[in-house]
Amino acid sequence: MPIVFDGPVTPDALSTFVRQVPPSPAFALDQILPNKYLDKNSVDFAELVKTNRTARFRAYDGRLHVSQRDTFSMKEVKLPPLSTSLSVGEYEKLQLEFARTQGTNQSALVNAIYNDAENLTGEILNRMELARGDALTDFKFTMMGNADEPVGLEADFGAPSGHLVAPSTVWSTVATATPLSDLIAWNDTYVADTGSAPGGIWTSTRVSRYLQRSAEVIAAIAGTNTGRTRVTIDELNALLQSEGLPPIRTYDASVDVDGTATKIIPDDRLLFVPANPGDLGFTAWGVSATALELVQANDADMTFENAPGIVGVVEKSGPPYREYTFVDAVGMPVIANPRALMVADVA
Repeated sequence: MPIVFDGPVTPDALSTFVRQVPPSPAFALDQILPNKYLDKNSVDFAELVKTNRTARFRAYDGRLHVSQRDTFSMKEVKLPPLSTSLSVGEYEKLQLEFARTQGTNQSALVNAIYNDAENLTGEILNRMELARGDALTDFKFTMMGNADEPVGLEADFGAPSGHLVAPSTVWSTVATATPLSDLIAWNDTYVADTGSAPGGIWTSTRVSRYLQRSAEVIAAIAGTNTGRTRVTIDELNALLQSEGLPPIRTYDASVDVDGTATKIIPDDRLLFVPANPGDLGFTAWGVSATALELVQANDADMTFENAPGIVGVVEKSGPPYREYTFVDAVGMPVIANPRALMVADVA
């Protein structure tokens, strides 16, 4: 379908608009995998496994110690396209009205295009947040396996040994589970593998409530014979801090997938993440085919430097003639340093 350059909304104006559409207030995973804009459609990233080795004292004129090199590997991940479109709402009716009034009612058609573009951009942002949650759950980004996202397309970033964990007793068994002991043990593994403490613990409200009702946690805070059945979030986080653990952050966002409300991160999971955004990885946005068309077109002002990210255009097909609002992107989450993530299935 050809791009409409002389329509009521130009590609430059529509692309500027869609890039200003905010994500849902419930979304926050770009704080763990922040957005990064690339001038290509693949990600080449190096995984450098650094070990906190030491030098050696030696006697004068003694043999020099020969250290080991850190391991280094290159990986390339292709960025998949991420697109959606809508036939311009009430397009034929609006065009007739536009012709009848000799161009004085153009604002209705403009509003229809912008409204559709806003909704479509929301769909793009929803899918990318779902992709982040997918990668953060199992160290893999996987296509859904439906007609639009063929099964078998997967980027496996490699879960380090000991970073996909589960407790011996699920935390929903609040009388006998040992979540505080589990968190301390996992934290120790995280520190040993990364050389630094995790910066945050992300989990669902459901799991947080299990922690608040845990007999082990209550005993650590108030003793064993108090008759208390739960602790407050503030008490829980104060206990975690006293054990050198980061506070709990709850995340419960969900999106609609083919008519089904779907948790972005399953509500039985708990994540250890690094303190600095980007230490784990990033969300890569590349240059879509549509953006390249705009860069190469004489009728658009988009430069190659501005091409990465979401773009929006109006396209026409026919006969019969139809116009579509089309929002296009390429991108995916990338876990570049898997050691900086630990995932526990706790409930």
